[in-house]
This record gives sequence, structure tokens and C-alpha cells, in this order.
Amino acid sequence: MIDVIVPVKGRPSKLERALKSLEDQTYQEFEVTVVNDHSSLEDRNYIVQICASYKGQINLIDSKGTGAPAARNFGFRNTQNEYVLWFDSDDILLPHKLEHDIQMFKSNTFDFVVSRAQHIEKGMLVDRYWGKQPHTNKGAFQFPFQTMCALVSRAFIEEKSIKWNEDNLSNDDWEFSNECMIKSDRHTFSNTVTAHYNVPDATSGSIGSSLNRIKIESQFKAIENIARLQKKHDLKPGLYSRIRILRHRLFLLNACLKNGYYIYFMKSWKRLF
Repeated sequence: MIDVIVPVKGRPSKLERALKSLEDQTYQEFEVTVVNDHSSLEDRNYIVQICASYKGQINLIDSKGTGAPAARNFGFRNTQNEYVLWFDSDDILLPHKLEHDIQMFKSNTFDFVVSRAQHIEKGMLVDRYWGKQPHTNKGAFQFPFQTMCALVSRAFIEEKSIKWNEDNLSNDDWEFSNECMIKSDRHTFSNTVTAHYNVPDATSGSIGSSLNRIKIESQFKAIENIARLQKKHDLKPGLYSRIRILRHRLFLLNACLKNGYYIYFMKSWKRLF
């Protein structure tokens, strides 16, 4: 049995579309938990109506923390099935997603399995994807998978004490996916597209919709936190990865200047080294 955990903050119309994609799954051995992340009272009432109209049973709970990472962790603590899929409310699962991933699990003993998500930009599918074959060097600079790409074993998450970083409100998925990769030698990847990822734009209401100061800081933090975890496990990035990390830090510093965050730039330039 799979637990599908869906954090939501406002945007009830997008939640309705996400839940419809769950109704259409060819594999139906799953339970849905929607975690309300401090939506407005009006939005929460709408969310209650949407959950009530869902064909299956939905467990709607209110997060005790703040932000999507806290909502994901809260959902995990309040569920108990063998497998877990975290699924953001503005994305869509294709009908074969759960069946495809559970079959991958049954083919071997894995900690998690990863399939791909195709990007949607301005309502159109584009030739860009989340989820790819992970680098053989666990010290490499990589973003292994987006939130909905991975079906994860609960036992693995609990045994390795993996949590979503609640102190990093954006790019926590970057940290989470790298921590899973670093702590596991039993995972697999499929090139099959099983989901659609809505690329945030300025009107989406997503924290990822613009490169603001919070997101710039979160990316610096993610790079630093992943580096600490790699060092703890005696993993080192190769030359190519070190160059990519430097380029990304330069990109973030340039974003500070472009957005007028001059004081923050002065505080952050030492992060290049």
C-alpha cells in the first residue's frame, strides 16, 4: 500500500486537478493524505469541499509547522503504509505512475525508485524533464529527482533518519534527493515519463516562481548542506562538479546584483570559496 502525501497552501483549483490525476491511476492500492499548510480560511473551506468530492477517501490534516517541507514531514508522521510518494498540489501524475513505480519495486529490493516528470511551461509540454540516471560518483553536483519522481520505502526513510529540511523553504527537494542518493546503494531509475511538472511562473503563487532573496539564500544553503553531507560520508566532487558548483554560485551572486540585493551580495560573496 502506498501513502500519497500532498502538501497544499492555497491554490485549491490546482489541488482539484492533482487529485483528479490520482483518481485516474491504474493502480489503486493507495491512500491520500492532504496536508493543509496554513491556507486562508476561504481556501481551506474550498479544499475541504474538493477533498469531500474525491471518489476515494482523503485524510485532510492541518500542518503544525510552516512551509512545504514541514507539511511533508508532518504528513509522513501521520501515515504508516509501506511506500510513500510526496506529490505537490500543482503537479499531475500520469495514469500509470503508481503502477509503473510499484512494479519497479517488486522487481528487486530497493530503497526508492525514480521515474521522470516532463515539464509544462505556460500550459504546453516542453522537451525538458526532471529525473535522470544518477551520477555514479555520489559526490557529484546533481539534482537527482523532483518531488513526485520518487516512490520511497518508508523503512528506508526511517532507518536512515531522512527528513525534509524545514529550515530551507525552497530547494529542500534538492537536499532531500541528494540525501537519499548518498545514503542508499539500492535504488533504480526508469526513463519512463510518469508525471507532469508545472514550471512555476510569476503568477503561480509558488515559492519557486521567481529568484527572490529567499530562493537565492536557499540555493546557497542547499549547496552547503549537501557538501557537508558528502564530506561526512567521505565523498568528494570531481573537477567538473567543482566547476559547476562555482558557476552556480557565481550565477546566484549575479542574481543578487540584478535584483538589487547589494547588502546581501556583500555578505554572500565569500561563499564562492
